[in-house]
Amino acid sequence: MLKKLIPDYYYKTIEDIPYNKLYEQGIRLILTDLDNTLISYKETEPTKELVAWKERVEKMGFEIIIVSNSRKDRVEHFATLLQLPFVKFAKKPLKFGLKKALKIASRPYELNEVMEIGDQVMTDVFGSRRLGVLTILVKAIDKKTEILPTKINRKLEEFFLSRIERKYPLSYQRRLMEYVRDKNDH
Repeated sequence: MLKKLIPDYYYKTIEDIPYNKLYEQGIRLILTDLDNTLISYKETEPTKELVAWKERVEKMGFEIIIVSNSRKDRVEHFATLLQLPFVKFAKKPLKFGLKKALKIASRPYELNEVMEIGDQVMTDVFGSRRLGVLTILVKAIDKKTEILPTKINRKLEEFFLSRIERKYPLSYQRRLMEYVRDKNDH
């Protein structure tokens, strides 16, 4: 199970991800978390930076689907404003919501054409690794605004990160050490 908590890549923000390189590798579909991945919990409208990111990434040839564990209408609100398909109450790390996203995509995708971007090891990384898609972990935008279930997941994450560091030190150094350092600088 520990290996499924290790992302393929870590980047500080969605802006730091090398989309050109990923496109060259055959990635075509981006499944992305919403809260603290694309926007902070306190945002009520998409930022101009988020709109520019969405337009730039789509222009490159990617399809984007928001996949969020939130049940709130906020997911639909943001997705509608961004003109993106979405899955809310995705139940990550279960595969349910991610599979649903694949079904609503504009065309059938092979798993090696799909990546997920998220800010949580316990939900986003674990769920996408279980599904078998490329996994990108990003630093949470604003942890101070997180809701209680996310705060609980972060505590659980700390336990598993320390176990990963002991059992898989090279993977930890390459893919998680910077994340741990960044998440502690809030």
